[in-house]
Amino acid sequence: MIRGYFDLTRGMLRPFVDAALVFPALARRRVDVRLLINTGADRTVLSPGDALPIASLLGSLPPGPALRGVGGTTTTRRADVVITMATFSANLTLTIFSPSLGARSMPSVLGRDVLSHFALVVEERTDRVLLLTPDEADRVNWP
Repeated sequence: MIRGYFDLTRGMLRPFVDAALVFPALARRRVDVRLLINTGADRTVLSPGDALPIASLLGSLPPGPALRGVGGTTTTRRADVVITMATFSANLTLTIFSPSLGARSMPSVLGRDVLSHFALVVEERTDRVLLLTPDEADRVNWP
């Protein structure tokens, strides 16, 4: 079981989980991040603020998909990483926004590419954010 937490962000409680990202192609550099749990995101994304520690190394990574949103379209980089959350570890192709000091308020996102490995329990009333492995989820007496 991976335990996440709620954090007050822009006046709203939002679910987060802590993770470590290791970049084999960048001399195994490690970046520790908190990831916003987002069931509407197809993939896991590293925000511009969280990409600052590896900014000088990003030019060696291949281009990623262009991402479109309310603010327009932006370029990205792509990197194979090892993501670790508590006892869970997996290989992942990560999308990385271009680093920016001004974008610290944008969180990195844990998307369905990782969430699909878990049963997700987000229960604000009891302050629970849980990612259950399939075995753990099978032992729960769901209604």
